[in-house]
Amino acid sequence: MYLASLTWKKAEKNFTPNTVAIVPLGSVEEHGPLGPLGTDYLIPEEFARRIEADYPQDVVVFPAMPYGACDTLLSFPGTVDIGIETLTAVMRGIARSLLHWGLKKVIFINGHGGNNPALNAAALDIYKAGGLAAIVDWWILAGQMNPKWVGGHGAGQETAMMMALRPGWVNKEENFEEPVNHLSDNLINVHLHQIQFKNGFVRIVRDVRDSVPTGGFGGPDDPSMATEEWGHEMFDAVTEYMKDFVAEFLKLNLK
Repeated sequence: MYLASLTWKKAEKNFTPNTVAIVPLGSVEEHGPLGPLGTDYLIPEEFARRIEADYPQDVVVFPAMPYGACDTLLSFPGTVDIGIETLTAVMRGIARSLLHWGLKKVIFINGHGGNNPALNAAALDIYKAGGLAAIVDWWILAGQMNPKWVGGHGAGQETAMMMALRPGWVNKEENFEEPVNHLSDNLINVHLHQIQFKNGFVRIVRDVRDSVPTGGFGGPDDPSMATEEWGHEMFDAVTEYMKDFVAEFLKLNLK
């Protein structure tokens, strides 16, 4: 079921306490010189579509939430930041609404790490009201499933996924060296805000354009490594995992 396609009468008839609400969300933000601005919400939206195809009576897919919290990327044109407070209020509002309808099971399919504080708050609200919410960060899950799929921001992993989903939206001809402005010879950026010092890591948050001028960085996956085949393989594997998780989630008896 797709929430946007239902009338309220159909919703009233089909929603049960065991119906799983799937809420895809991400952000509109820069993804380096190759990736489109919609990368972070388009990928979760596609995962939700594929899950619904196997569970059309058991899940209800919410419209994707395209905007997220991404204030350190605002220096790049096209990035939209609604702030963590606003996003938290929106996620809590969605949670409050679905609980009011009697839905108790929720899966947030997330495409942007900056959204997690808001999702954690909404998930806790759902739990305190007698429900249960799962948060799936697809890019982390992919790397856990296959170490070759570990990726950084706007790098090979995300680029490959978008090549599988929207090949015409990926600017492969724009691939170029991504310089990194390390803080010093001993304070080395290994991700957008993660700094390696000796054998440990700390977070030093800067405007991303000051640390990574191209906006794409982090992980062992250079964007030039991305292929459509890799994207399809990763998409299929993560989708099957999510479908299996939905099957297990449906078995839970929430009192």
